[in-house]
Amino acid sequence: MIFKKKSPGLKDLILKKAMTEIEKLLREIESDGKDLTLIKLKKYQKTHHIDCTCSKCSMANKKNNPRLRGLREYGFKVFVAEEDAEESE
Repeated sequence: MIFKKKSPGLKDLILKKAMTEIEKLLREIESDGKDLTLIKLKKYQKTHHIDCTCSKCSMANKKNNPRLRGLREYGFKVFVAEEDAEESE
């Protein structure tokens, strides 16, 4: 689904939907018995395959900059890092 970035109403709608999904995910993690004080969020981006020949990927190869590759998906991962809490104490 593609939205125009200029519309503040649509931006608010997208944020509300995203926050609802995040809240569901966090409640699910908590119901599994995980301690949410140890939660970590990590952004990620999945790009097109290295052999892709679309225009964005071709330009990325020419400029030797993988950040310019076409994006398939982006988002974030949520996980509880129990081992990291021990290291920070």
